[in-house]
Amino acid sequence: MVSYVQRYVGGDYEGVWEDLRGLGSIPNGLFEDCTAVERETMQRVARHVSRLAEQLTDLGLVSDGPLLEPPTSGDHAELDLLAGEIGTLPIALDACLRYVGAVSFMGDCPALDLWYEDSPAPGQNCGSPGAGADKTPDPLVIRPVMCLKWAWDEYREQREEDPALILDGFDFDFAPDELHKANISGATHQITLTERVADPVIWGVDGRPDISLVDYLRLSISWGGMPGWSFDPDHAPAALAGLRTSPDF
Repeated sequence: MVSYVQRYVGGDYEGVWEDLRGLGSIPNGLFEDCTAVERETMQRVARHVSRLAEQLTDLGLVSDGPLLEPPTSGDHAELDLLAGEIGTLPIALDACLRYVGAVSFMGDCPALDLWYEDSPAPGQNCGSPGAGADKTPDPLVIRPVMCLKWAWDEYREQREEDPALILDGFDFDFAPDELHKANISGATHQITLTERVADPVIWGVDGRPDISLVDYLRLSISWGGMPGWSFDPDHAPAALAGLRTSPDF
């Protein structure tokens, strides 16, 4: 029987991921094969993110911090500890934090009609795909490992303070939502850490109910790190075309 990772490196990206999602909680006998797919996937994502970070810098994106912070050996060690304490991490999330790192494409970039601190010039969009649209560019953001640690520590403190408190799993704020990314009061994109699944759902993504982490990353990369423009492709800024590509994961 051909392994998942053999099928994956052979080019059956979407088929393999559909099968992995269909497994539910990953059986022990398939864990090594699944993690090999996760590793290969996120290493490819990391290459795309690195390319986009360079191109966005060239386009003049001004952000409050680094566009990309590659993971460190300390991040890997912290993930190992967290996996032991939490009891499980969806393996796509673990691999994303382990191989991609922290990403923030939020900021101001007039060439992409992307705004955060500054205001657009008269006649330009205010960070919204299409004139009068209610969507935003949704620039790619992946919070670092330390954010997961802080969230987990806070969750443990809540349980210690009130042992009777019943919480339906531990929700990790994976990223700010589309509104927060445009400097408008909003919410978060969340991943619930309840079982050892291959590809967890990201909750709270506007207009994309039940989208999984890998599918969200695939969509984001295909839209140059700005997946909100997929809602209104006819009005996408011209500069975005140079960032877009067909994901190989």
